[in-house]
Amino acid sequence: MLLTKGIETHVILPSDAKTREQFAADELSKYLKLSLEIETQSADHISDTVNNIVIGGPGRNAVCAQYVDSHSFSSLLPGAEGMYIKISGNVAIIAGSEGDFDDRQRGTVYGVYEFLERYLGCSLAAYSAPTVNAGEMIPKYESLQLEDDCYIKAGADRPYRAAIIQYGEAAGNPYHQLNLPFIDWMCKNRYNRILTWASVYEAYKKTGLCEEIEKRGIRMSVGHHESSRMWLPYFGNEYFPEHYAQTHPEYYRLNADGTRYSPLSEEDHTGQWIYCSRNEECIAQVSENLISWIGQNPIVDIIAFWPNDGIWEQCRCEKCARHSKVENYTYFQNEVAKRVSAVYPTVKIDMLVYVDLWEYPEGETLQNSLLIDEATWAADGQRCCGKPDGSCLSKTAFEDNLLAWKDAGADVVYYDYYMGVFPGRQRIIPMADEVQSIWKRFSQVGISGSGTQIECFNIWNNLFNLYTFGRTAYDSSLSMEDNLKAISSLYGEGGEYVAEAIRLMEKTLDGQEVIGHAGAYMIKHIDRELVYGLFDKALAVTVNTTARNNIRLSRMAFRYTDLEVSDSTTATREAYSRFQTYEDPTGELAYMASHFDSFTHNDPGYGIAIPVTNTDSDYIPDQWYLFE
Repeated sequence: MLLTKGIETHVILPSDAKTREQFAADELSKYLKLSLEIETQSADHISDTVNNIVIGGPGRNAVCAQYVDSHSFSSLLPGAEGMYIKISGNVAIIAGSEGDFDDRQRGTVYGVYEFLERYLGCSLAAYSAPTVNAGEMIPKYESLQLEDDCYIKAGADRPYRAAIIQYGEAAGNPYHQLNLPFIDWMCKNRYNRILTWASVYEAYKKTGLCEEIEKRGIRMSVGHHESSRMWLPYFGNEYFPEHYAQTHPEYYRLNADGTRYSPLSEEDHTGQWIYCSRNEECIAQVSENLISWIGQNPIVDIIAFWPNDGIWEQCRCEKCARHSKVENYTYFQNEVAKRVSAVYPTVKIDMLVYVDLWEYPEGETLQNSLLIDEATWAADGQRCCGKPDGSCLSKTAFEDNLLAWKDAGADVVYYDYYMGVFPGRQRIIPMADEVQSIWKRFSQVGISGSGTQIECFNIWNNLFNLYTFGRTAYDSSLSMEDNLKAISSLYGEGGEYVAEAIRLMEKTLDGQEVIGHAGAYMIKHIDRELVYGLFDKALAVTVNTTARNNIRLSRMAFRYTDLEVSDSTTATREAYSRFQTYEDPTGELAYMASHFDSFTHNDPGYGIAIPVTNTDSDYIPDQWYLFE
């Protein structure tokens, strides 16, 4: 197939194209125009005189069935979210798995992105604000010869690949301009699920983001630490107007002083597990409310029914007092899962287990519709990170505990932190080298997957972690070097220098520290001047302006980590604050924050987090801040 600048290409969709198939065709057309100025036209048959790209397999597209029969196709793609790309002469077929899969044609969407990357040389590994010349790299061609070829990925290696979307920074909000670029980036890099707060989901509905999520076939887990405010609202809400605190105070935790749980304000989401876990009427009411809500929100297939945040004492009523806190918590969740699955058998209840609600209560038998979401933050702390053999997580107490929940009958996943935790302050935490081993281990022991916490306006601080997580979760055969080679194209001619800087960071962190302190450990022990020298070389040899700006953003993440950790005020400050004022003698941190940060100081910003309060700066920018 010879693609020539400006020459028409036909795109052939199924006659009854689904939302995702139409979206896949639209994405293909967009990037063909960007790369070769090709205008695509819809067609219903193959033409001998133009190039033809067929979207959808033989069970969906009658034109595809002329080239491959359904039985052969299904045998090639036996799993969900598989992709099939075949180029022969002037015809290319791009299709995803068919059959009894609830994968929402994601394989077809992935197939388009694979086609663009594999055959056109595009890199879809990063984003920035739409008005900024940074992020994706789309090569420009006068013509491009695509040799006959066939690429097949039989299915996704693990079914659960989630971005746990946080809005923890002060200016974080679900109306931010980088929400859509982030969701777009997720799909392109093989994440298939968003897990977020109930209020964020409701905002997505108001802003039209749910339609964008639906287009991409992404599923949603909703609830988080706002679950109690959504499905048994203390003061009532738009779905459930009853003020349960007044009508049923017995549903809530009995405190040691004889009072019942009460939030500090209508907005409070602390207090941990706030219910009387053995109150059968409370369990029935929560289940009834969930069933009603699910019927109104079909895009949501997992309810993240989590405790409020914090660590508190459990209910002191006579029934609850006979059991441990985690036993009561498990009983309640298991009973809710049983009731909800009787009406919606494909919906799961996600039960977060972390800190002192972490350890499997021996002897419990669990519903398979209960999804155990184990945070890598147990009662005795977080996991270490960075060992390439995966041994900071695999075959540790974290895995033993998760498999105990699995053996009791539940489905199981991890809640992990490839962007760190809040006290890590968005520092670079190089832990991508362990991802390959971890995901291979998931397949061996039957762990369904993992989600990683992400501040959704920021990918650059830990870009390689987040890229590697999504890509390897889908295809665990990928090595770190495979992913490093792929992401290096973001940096043009300087790609190998940036790759070497990433290798140095990954090598420096080798399991010495827990996630919360790993970024500080890395920057204190790495040869910083060597890393800066590599970024210097990368910028010096790179011509493309987008690539040059991508180098600047990755170097800025390293520079922020360096300056933040070296600031003496951070060494003595005891109270954690998400945004901090620094000594910052040169004003460089303040300059970064005021000009590039995507949280407090700029909307949309550049897709990088510089959580710095002070913004008064006399710093004179050098080449690293002069974006082109």
